[in-house]
Amino acid sequence: MAEARRLHVVLTPAPNAELEAARAVEELAEGLGFLRDTLDEVKLAVVEACLNALEYSGGRVDVELTAHSDAPPRIEIEVTDRGPGFDPAAVPPPRLENKLHASRKRGWGLELMRRLMDRVEIASRPGRTQVRMVRSR
Repeated sequence: MAEARRLHVVLTPAPNAELEAARAVEELAEGLGFLRDTLDEVKLAVVEACLNALEYSGGRVDVELTAHSDAPPRIEIEVTDRGPGFDPAAVPPPRLENKLHASRKRGWGLELMRRLMDRVEIASRPGRTQVRMVRSR
């Protein structure tokens, strides 16, 4: 069994802070053999998770990344914030026709994460939300 490689990134509210997590994904995934398109999908899911965490927590966000080279090669990401929490089941899926006419176009993050990653788990309560995502090569 190959040893897992890990990276820990701390984000604070700042312009483009989420891109630091995307760069870390790219660095960590090096050597796992991910196709460019797959890696771009993982980075987009991470950016969306980080944007949500930064927006709703207003403070520090921890991003824990783990690359597993054993079969199947995969990357695991945990994004944790200390915000107010939410009920993921109560978030309705976005509807394109509604978003086109809305003043606020955001609201696609959870849907994108779920479609781009193999597994998405969300544990949330007041004071702590953790989004855990996994994508295999």
